[in-house]
Amino acid sequence: MPSIDTITLADCAALIFAPDGHCFDQMTTLARNLGFGHVLDYTRLNAVPPRTLPFFLIHNGIADHLKQRLLRGLRSTDELRRKYAPIICLIPQGPRHQMVPQVEMGFDEVLFLSDPIAEIGKALTAQLGRELLYIESPQYFGPDRRRLERVSRGDPRRVPGGTEHRRIQVVRDPQHGIRASYVS
Repeated sequence: MPSIDTITLADCAALIFAPDGHCFDQMTTLARNLGFGHVLDYTRLNAVPPRTLPFFLIHNGIADHLKQRLLRGLRSTDELRRKYAPIICLIPQGPRHQMVPQVEMGFDEVLFLSDPIAEIGKALTAQLGRELLYIESPQYFGPDRRRLERVSRGDPRRVPGGTEHRRIQVVRDPQHGIRASYVS
């Protein structure tokens, strides 16, 4: 596996979901500036070369119910390249609290288009070449959302025992594909 420091977005495709032409153009320019090897409208998913890792870049202007349907559709497929693909929500600008509902929805990352391009690039490449934890439960399938927990583990308001779930270790490598395995 390549070093995390040498992984780039050049072997990845950005599939853009935008509410209008202006947002699409803005996101396409961003994806090209970030160095994605392919930048396509989401309707061209089948045009992504077979060994290319797709990133789904979804503009926050898409209605929530459509974002949820998209997340469920991608995560329910048997094709690893789609099921565990990075699904990123892009919000035009702050305030930062706008991120919380999107992370709770199941996006791998939520970023602001107004952030510096180097910061966005670093967040996207952090989705590659390292172990990421996914959770599968009756109500949710996606990245571990505990990074947003508002209630500490020792707080009496916390529900004891939690819910039944399975943990999945995911590694996305643009050159070798996606590996996913259940962990205890």
